[in-house]
Amino acid sequence: MAFELPAAGTVSLHVFDLQSRLVRTLLSGEVVPQGRHEAVWDGRDGSGRQAASGTYFFRLEAGGKVETKRAILVK
Repeated sequence: MAFELPAAGTVSLHVFDLQSRLVRTLLSGEVVPQGRHEAVWDGRDGSGRQAASGTYFFRLEAGGKVETKRAILVK
C-alpha cells in the first residue's frame, strides 16, 4: 500500500479480513519521515501462514487521520 505523509509522524498500518479480524500488522506506531512510502504485504498472517484468497482491508493511521483501502488477494 502506497501512502504519502505531508509531515513526519507516527504511522500504524494493519491488515484486516472481511470479518474485521486483524490478519497482520505491517507498521505499528513507527515514526516515518515526510514523503511517499510503500508498505508491502506478502499475503501472510501474523504467524507466517499464507492468508486465503479474498478481500482484505488496509487501515492506515497517521497524523490523527485514519484511511481504509480495500484489496483483493489472489493466489
